[in-house]
Amino acid sequence: MERKLKERMLEESRYDASIKEDIWAKLETELNQTPQPADLSPRLDMTLQKKRRAKLMKRVKWTTGLAAAVIATGVFLSLPAGTAFMNEIQGWFAPEKQVEVEVEGQKEETQQELHQDVESNYVLYYDVDRYRLVEGERADVITTKEPLPEGYPEVSLTIEQALDVAPAALAAQIAEQLKATYAEVSEPERVEEPVDGYVVHAIDGQEWDSEVTRVYLVDNGKSGSFVLQARYFLEASEGHGARFEQMLREFQVLPAE
Repeated sequence: MERKLKERMLEESRYDASIKEDIWAKLETELNQTPQPADLSPRLDMTLQKKRRAKLMKRVKWTTGLAAAVIATGVFLSLPAGTAFMNEIQGWFAPEKQVEVEVEGQKEETQQELHQDVESNYVLYYDVDRYRLVEGERADVITTKEPLPEGYPEVSLTIEQALDVAPAALAAQIAEQLKATYAEVSEPERVEEPVDGYVVHAIDGQEWDSEVTRVYLVDNGKSGSFVLQARYFLEASEGHGARFEQMLREFQVLPAE
């Protein structure tokens, strides 16, 4: 079972071999650190070992892409709370990487940079050639590096949190709010791509500059939700819209300290 876990992690992760091997070494260390008091019988000791292994294996989550780099974070959940934990996590993510994106039917390589929000416990890679990331007290916003010409609708990807509101309930609330400003608003839909959560889609007309928004709601692991809102215009759906969708595939909620 351990061998299969290691093979799948190495196969699905997009990080170099040295990082993958280092992650697996830490998992193996945790698996092998089983206390062996002298007064335990061989049968009881074997039972405890099996329970410990089973408990650890449940903490390992299978996902592709970025989540593969987080497989080992469960090993560190027993560390004291504080910056040491987040500093440890930083070591599992490459500061930048090349990512393939399909835009208007053509595939292209983009240079993407890691953004880690320590307070909100999430990471995201974004295209540094075309966009800039502005950190705020309540939200982080990814927008175009160069301002769009006057008259163009907003183009942005906003990341914020709604505390104490679950994704399903929040999706319904946002759908009602969008109906006040958009001509067409979809009902909340459960999705697994580009994130695991809910999505509400809205569009305000069928002209080239008609405003479009897609709002994704993701469980933040603390009884609340991440709100990921992509804004662009109809003509940019296969451009900015596609790029935002790709960036959201790299969005990863980290374990709480």
